[in-house]
Amino acid sequence: MSGGSTPTKHPDAKGTDMTETPTLTVYCRTWCPDCHRAKDWLDERGVPYLEIDVDQDAEARSFAESLNEGRLHTPTFVCDAGTCVDFRPDRLCELLGLEQ
Repeated sequence: MSGGSTPTKHPDAKGTDMTETPTLTVYCRTWCPDCHRAKDWLDERGVPYLEIDVDQDAEARSFAESLNEGRLHTPTFVCDAGTCVDFRPDRLCELLGLEQ
C-alpha cells in the first residue's frame, strides 16, 4: 500500500469539473471484491470517477503496476492530490477532501 503526493494520470483519464472534486480514476478488475466495495463507497458519497478495467487495458495495467513497485494491486486510485493503492477509506477521504 502506498500513497503519493505527486499527481500521476493514465493518459486516457478524462477529468471532471475540478471546482468541486478532484478527478479520480479507479483502476480495477470486474471480479475484484475490494473494487466493488470501493466503487459502492464512492457511489454512496456521490464521488464521480473514471473506472478502468486493467484486465481489458494493457497500458492501464502497466500504469497501475508502476504505482505499486511493479506489482498489480486493485483497486488503485489516482487523483490530482495523489494515489491510493488498495481500498483505504481514510486515505481516500484525505485525497478527496471528504469527512470520514
